[in-house]
Amino acid sequence: MVKEVNRACEKLNEKLGVSVSLSNPKKKTLKAASVCNFVVGAGLVAAGVVFSSKWCAVLGGIGLVSSVVLHQEKGGKSDEK
Repeated sequence: MVKEVNRACEKLNEKLGVSVSLSNPKKKTLKAASVCNFVVGAGLVAAGVVFSSKWCAVLGGIGLVSSVVLHQEKGGKSDEK
């Protein structure tokens, strides 16, 4: 998914005549982001349940989904330069 986003942004950069380079995260970076999103998401879901806050629970759910997506992206990634 990261490769597809980078390709789309490169095409847009060419059309706009802008030179912006995007990073290509390594497996270790994706793993750290996945763990961080999971911890924050789980905390927000728990806080949403304890304080009866729907928005907090929804944001936590989004964080958990993001964690799963990053974990899947990490699984298909090879650390090549």
